Amino acid sequence: MLKIFLVIVSVSTLVTINIFAQGKDSEKNTSANLSQYYSGKFGFYNPSDGLNNGLLLGVDGITEFNNYNFFLSGDVELYQKKTIDIFKEPKPNISDQLILLLPLHINFGYQLAKIPDAETKIYAGAGAGYYLYFYGVTYQKSSGGLFSSLTSSSDQKNGGNFFFTVFGRILIGKIFIEPRYYFATTREDNVDGYRFSINPTGFAITLGFQY
Repeated sequence: MLKIFLVIVSVSTLVTINIFAQGKDSEKNTSANLSQYYSGKFGFYNPSDGLNNGLLLGVDGITEFNNYNFFLSGDVELYQKKTIDIFKEPKPNISDQLILLLPLHINFGYQLAKIPDAETKIYAGAGAGYYLYFYGVTYQKSSGGLFSSLTSSSDQKNGGNFFFTVFGRILIGKIFIEPRYYFATTREDNVDGYRFSINPTGFAITLGFQY
């Protein structure tokens, strides 16, 4: 099932890249029933379990079904942070660390309202996906013995897990605001016996531009 889901996510990512390749005239690829767009966004992300607040960047490709008032989208997002606290007790003596979090997801959005005079559309929707993380850490380790000293050790970990999401999008002209909540499953791992957990569950609000 995981392999099938990853194939679906990969296809949605390729669709997003393909829409970007269409250039600034992508809105011309529009029929009476179908419109295609892409968008870039950035904003504030407030995750849980020690990942800490940070900047979230993202792109998505959107196919809107005009006659049925809904759209499908493929999203790729990036969260990068160094000031995190993901280890359980006892914790290593960390001198440097960096995590890259990549949520990949597909979404369904339904148009709740349209105000033509104000060029405004309001959507609500839900989605599902798989998040990937890449974590690197440098920490101080005791050499042990009677004359013990600290030595520097490094390690890298990566993995991922499933998540679900609900969102809203208020589109005014080409500008939109998107609040989104992520419900994620926790992934646990360890570095030299020190246990840590990754849980991207949290809230984000982003500002974007739709082409």
